[in-house]
Amino acid sequence: MDNENNNAELDVNKNKREEYEQLMKDSSTQLDGYWDSNNPFVKILLIGLFILIVVGSLAILVPYFLGK
Repeated sequence: MDNENNNAELDVNKNKREEYEQLMKDSSTQLDGYWDSNNPFVKILLIGLFILIVVGSLAILVPYFLGK
C-alpha cells in the first residue's frame, strides 16, 4: 500500500515537472539568449561603448584640467 502511494507521488511529480519544463520552453522567446556575453556582436558593441565613454570623458576632462 505504501509502495503504491510512493509510485503515485513519483508519477505526479514527474508529470508536473514535464509540464513545467514544457511551459518554460513554450514561453521562452528567441531573444532570451540574445545578449550572450560570448557573442561577438555584443563584445564589439560593449568595447565600442567603452571607447566612446573614455574618449568623451577625456574630451571633457583634459580641457578642464588644462584650464582652457
